[in-house]
Amino acid sequence: MAGPPGPVPLSLPPPPPALRQLVGRLRGRFGRALPAAGGHGTSPPQDPLQAAGQTLREAREARGLGLRDLAHATRISTTVLEALEKGWRDRLPEAAYLRTMLPLLEQYLLLPGGSLEGALPPGGLRAPGSRRSGPVRRFNPASIDALGTWTGSLLYAGLTVALIHLLNLQQQRLAAAGLLSSRPIPPLPAQAPAGKEPETAVLRAFPELRPLERADAGQALARLRREGAGGQRPDLSLGTLELTLERPTRLRLAGATGAPTVLANLEGRLTLPVLPPFRLSLEPAPPAGSAAVRWRGAPLAAGRDGSWRYPPAPPAPRPKREAIAP
Repeated sequence: MAGPPGPVPLSLPPPPPALRQLVGRLRGRFGRALPAAGGHGTSPPQDPLQAAGQTLREAREARGLGLRDLAHATRISTTVLEALEKGWRDRLPEAAYLRTMLPLLEQYLLLPGGSLEGALPPGGLRAPGSRRSGPVRRFNPASIDALGTWTGSLLYAGLTVALIHLLNLQQQRLAAAGLLSSRPIPPLPAQAPAGKEPETAVLRAFPELRPLERADAGQALARLRREGAGGQRPDLSLGTLELTLERPTRLRLAGATGAPTVLANLEGRLTLPVLPPFRLSLEPAPPAGSAAVRWRGAPLAAGRDGSWRYPPAPPAPRPKREAIAP
């Protein structure tokens, strides 16, 4: 006769995936180990960053995406994605940047909200001056905290010394070529007269230009007028030509340079500003002895050819008579 049947072992079905994700979120948020569903006892504590990285890697592989594909789609560098999946906390950016990246990854991979919050450092934002946690601090030139490592500080110091040395060599070459002066520019003397025009400094530096200074003061023009008034030289400054015409007359006025001016059917009194030397012709000519032409208020006599000139033409030299032999 058979004895009573023994105890039947009790087997529970595996927990659904949604429950496992909920357990992972709670474990990453509270940072302590929770008992596994359907298990007896507690599992060893797991780093929240490792759990978030495993969730990210499983979701990426489930969609058949590589790190480069995910980086191209979310505009997050492959360095940060790799650090998230492998749990390299020392290669992660600041918590402020992670709070922007993690919701973007969850939305693109269709993960529940908050699935990757375990990647955030404990306590939210890192306190100022605190060091990154991690077993080993690696040197990464692409990281913003590259100078926080001893390797980055040493590289920065070497680069600074090299730049100072190159700058010193450049200054030495400029000084040897005469393009750099080691002496400072002397200041202007305190007793230097103020308010002088720049032309005064030029004339003081070049004494041969002194005649220009005297001409600017009007000395040459005053001397020319004195000589013209004394009969030594004619006054060639701008003057007034006055004409009194009793009948229609044709006027022809020629200067030293340029084409002559011709005016027809002039009658009455006419005043013209003229710059000598000039030659005036009137057709028909006014009666002899009349003061029809005045230059600077004084009557101007006609020449032998019937025209008026200023300055007057010099008299023709008399021919020399040959001596009669006795």
